[in-house]
Amino acid sequence: MFVSNGRTPPSPLARTIRQLRRDRELSQEALANAAGVHPKHLSEIERGNKDPRASTVARLADALGVSIGELYGQPGGDEPGASG
Repeated sequence: MFVSNGRTPPSPLARTIRQLRRDRELSQEALANAAGVHPKHLSEIERGNKDPRASTVARLADALGVSIGELYGQPGGDEPGASG
């Protein structure tokens, strides 16, 4: 029988942020500082406990060197439905 721990799994956005941070060998503190967010807030985002504001997503994308669209799983695109 499945027993829930009461937590929601991280969103695709949260998983992508964490994976990109790890790929770049950045600590949460380093990424948080580069993006201008508190390290605890970044931790909460990565664990799926907080939904970031659009401005925070933009700052994280910039700090990671990717587009906002890439954080949402859209290769090279900034907006849903964007074509190149």
